[in-house]
Amino acid sequence: MHPMAWAVTALVLATLSIAPAIGKVTVGARVSDQVTVGQKQIPLPAGEWTVTGIGVQPLDMPEIGAFGTIENLVLTRRSGDRIVAVVEINANAVPVNDGWGRTRSCERGSQFILVTRYRSGWDLSCLFVRATASGGAEGPPAWRAMQAEAGAVLPDTWLTAGFRMSDRQDLVDVRYHFDPALLAGGAIAGTWDADAVRGDPRKLHAAEALTIWAMGFDGRIERGIRNQLQGESAPMPMQAHFRSETPQVDGKLLALDRLYAAGALTATEYVLQQRRALVEIPAVIENPGGLPLAMQKNISFRVFGSTVDYALAFIVTLSNPLSTYITASIVAIHSVIFVLNDNYWEDHFARQSTRDANRIIDFAYIGAME
Repeated sequence: MHPMAWAVTALVLATLSIAPAIGKVTVGARVSDQVTVGQKQIPLPAGEWTVTGIGVQPLDMPEIGAFGTIENLVLTRRSGDRIVAVVEINANAVPVNDGWGRTRSCERGSQFILVTRYRSGWDLSCLFVRATASGGAEGPPAWRAMQAEAGAVLPDTWLTAGFRMSDRQDLVDVRYHFDPALLAGGAIAGTWDADAVRGDPRKLHAAEALTIWAMGFDGRIERGIRNQLQGESAPMPMQAHFRSETPQVDGKLLALDRLYAAGALTATEYVLQQRRALVEIPAVIENPGGLPLAMQKNISFRVFGSTVDYALAFIVTLSNPLSTYITASIVAIHSVIFVLNDNYWEDHFARQSTRDANRIIDFAYIGAME
C-alpha cells in the first residue's frame, strides 16, 4: 500500500476511535456523579448537571506529538434563570509519550491558595483556588456556545477551584466555578482580590470553604484520570463532610467507615487503619529548582568541609587569623565553583538520562483572574 494511503487509513481509524468518546454526551444531557471526557472520568459535585457546551480546544504544538484533540466540555447548574455553578473540562483524546508540561495557573500569582502535590519531568498534580471575573475573556468554544443561550444570567465573579493533573501520556485540566453566594449564604458586593477577601469575614469564609473542599476533592481527580471512580458522589463545597484542615484524612476515615460497615474490614483492621490514617501527612512537594537545590547542597557540604579546611590550615600555619583567612577564601571560591558545576551537570549531563517536558500548555478558559 502507498505510504499516503496508510496515513489516510490511520487517520480514519483514529477518528473512529475518538468519535465514541466525544459522542457519549450531548448538549442538553443531564448527568451526575461523573462524566467521561477524553476517555477519562471526571468527578462532579453531587446533584444533577446539564451539558451546555461541547467543543475542542485549538492547540498547535508539534513537539507533543499526535494527541488527537483536546476535548472541551462545559456543564452548568441553575437556580431559576441564574447559573450558579459551572464545570469546564479539558482532556486529551489520544495518549502521547513525552508528557504535557506545566500551566501558568500553577505558578504563584494572585491565587488564594496554590498547592503542588508533585511535579516531575512528566507528572504534575496541582490545585488552586482563586476569584474569576466571568466576563473577563471570550472563553473556550464550548463556553461561547453556552453563552449564546437566551436567558442565562451569570454572577459577575466566580469562586474557582482548578485542578491540573498530567502524566507522561494524559492530561486533565478541570475548573469548578461557583457563585460566591452559594458559599457565603447570600450575595456579597465588592471585589474579590486578596485584600478584599482578608478584610471581609464572609468572603474569607467562602474562600476557606472552597479551599477545604478542593483539598479533599483532588484525590477524585487522580482516580478519575485512571478511570478508577466507582460512581461515588462528591459533595458540593457548602455541603462537604470535611470542615477541617485535614480533608484528605477526613475523606479516608469516611471511606474506612463504609468498608467496615459493609464487612470488608474486620474490627482489628478497621481500628489499625484508622490510626494510620490519623498520622498520614498529605504529600505536598514543591521543587524549588536547580539553583536553590545547588545552594542547599553547597551549604550542607560546607558545614563539614570548612571545619576540615580550617584544621588543615591551622596545622600548616599554626596561626588562627591566617587559618581563618585561608578557610574563608576556600569557602568563597569553592562555593561559586560548586554551584556552577552542579547546575552545569544538571543541564548538560543529568538530562541525558532523564526527561523534563518543561513546556507551558494552556487553553482558552472561562473568565479571567481577578
